[in-house]
Amino acid sequence: MYFLINQQTHLLDMAGPCQAFHEASELTGQFDLHFVSFDDHATCHQGLMLSNLQTPPSHLPANSIVVVCASKYQPGVYTDESSEKSAHWLRTAPRSDTLILGICTGTFLLGKAGLLNHRQCTTHHSLTMELSDQFPLANVIADRIYLQDRNLFTSAGVTAGIDLCLSLIEQLSSGHCATEVARELVVHRRRMANDPQLSLHVRYRNHVSPLIHAVQDYITSRYRERISITELSEHFRVSQRHLQRLFKDYTGVTMKEYITRIRLEEAKNLLDDCQTVEQAAYLSGFSQTSTFRAAWKKYHGGLPGESKQAATADVD
Repeated sequence: MYFLINQQTHLLDMAGPCQAFHEASELTGQFDLHFVSFDDHATCHQGLMLSNLQTPPSHLPANSIVVVCASKYQPGVYTDESSEKSAHWLRTAPRSDTLILGICTGTFLLGKAGLLNHRQCTTHHSLTMELSDQFPLANVIADRIYLQDRNLFTSAGVTAGIDLCLSLIEQLSSGHCATEVARELVVHRRRMANDPQLSLHVRYRNHVSPLIHAVQDYITSRYRERISITELSEHFRVSQRHLQRLFKDYTGVTMKEYITRIRLEEAKNLLDDCQTVEQAAYLSGFSQTSTFRAAWKKYHGGLPGESKQAATADVD
C-alpha cells in the first residue's frame, strides 16, 4: 500500500486513512504501508514537515493499493514539478489490479493523470463544480461520502476518507475487521457511500440571520419534544406569520419540514444502530409510529424497516 504525498498535504486526509489501514494490518497483517513522494520531504498545510519519504517505485507489485492524499486546494495546486511527476506516475505505474484511492482534493490529481475520464467520482462538497469544470470528461457526483468505479475510489473531504477506507477494508478483509477498526478509531457510526456529505444540522445553515440560527438551535436541542409554531413564536417574540416567512426565506424549507427532517435524520441514525422502528420513532420525537412511517415514506420512499434490515445485513 502506497500513500502518495505532495506538498501542502492535509494531515487528516493522510493520517485518517493511514490509521485505518494500520489498525487493519495490526489485526490481519494484510497491509504493508509505504509513504512515497517525489520530494525528499513535504510540508503539510498545517505546518508539520514529513521526511524520509520513499521514491515511488516505477512499477507497482500485484494487488497494490495507492492512496492519493489530499493537498490544500488553492490556485496552482498540483502544478509544481513533483505533482507533475506524481501525475505521470499515476498514469504509468499502476497495474490492472491496482486499487487507486483519491482522498478529497486528491481527486484533482487523479484528474490531472487522466484517470477520471468517463468515471464516477466525487470530492469535497465545496469543490464538485470546480472538479467538473476542470475535468469535463469526469462523471462528478455531488453530495456523496465516497464512490467506487471499478478500481477507482474517491471520497469527500476530511473524515470521509476514513469511511472510504473502512468500506475497502470490509471488501478486502472482512466486515468483522472493519467493525473492529471502526471501534478502535471510535467511529460510532460508519457512513455509507450514499449518505449525504452534510448533516441536516448544518445543511440549512448557509445564511446570516441570527434569529433563524437561534430558532434552528432551539429546534435541534428540543426535536425529541413536541414543538409548535406557537411555542417558537412566543419564545422568540415574533409573530407566527413573520417567523414562518423569515425561516422559509433564509433556509428554503418551512419550520415544520425542518423539524420533520431533523427527526428523520436522527431516526435513520438509530435504525442504522439497530434500534427497532418503534424505538427510532419514539427516540427521535415522533408522537406515533404511524406518523414516523408516513414521514419516512414522503421524504425517503419505502418503509423505515427496510433501512433497518439493510443496516442489520451490513453488521452481519
